[in-house]
Amino acid sequence: MSSFEHGSRGLGRQSGPAAIVVFAAALFLAACTVQPVYGPAAGGGSVSQTLRAINIDPVDTIVGQVVRNRLIYYFTGGGEPAAEPQYRMALRVTSSEAALGITREGSAAAYAVTVTVSYTIYRIGSDEIILRETARGTASYDRFSQDFANMRAKRDSQNRAAEVAANKVRLRVAAATAVGM
Repeated sequence: MSSFEHGSRGLGRQSGPAAIVVFAAALFLAACTVQPVYGPAAGGGSVSQTLRAINIDPVDTIVGQVVRNRLIYYFTGGGEPAAEPQYRMALRVTSSEAALGITREGSAAAYAVTVTVSYTIYRIGSDEIILRETARGTASYDRFSQDFANMRAKRDSQNRAAEVAANKVRLRVAAATAVGM
């Protein structure tokens, strides 16, 4: 008997339990429903229509304004928001900076900026909280001997981190909308 025949005979003995596991997995996966995020929403309409119906409150920081502007663009696609919004989003945006390494002279050569966005979505008219989450975005930058270059590098890093955080907010809100926010 060849080794090929021996291997296939041993496989046949264990195919009963393996077939049961495969069958159970197929039943489990058949119960799952997969739908595109930007397809029709569970309660009717579409995710895009619901996102347009979210009014984002004004913010008071530069980094917060970057987050808010990105979210407005993400929710409306560059078009007009809904004439009568159904939801209101309150944002709280903070930015922090941390040194990543220390040089021989005792100064940090690189920094990481973290932008934290805490957001709450309310139903307009009832103040019912629909969604409350926190998202973070991080970006790093190198420091040099020129002050202007350092300020510009920090601002660019804050903008990148703000865009990462805004994208995380967009994805989470779109996913919540798809399942019937």
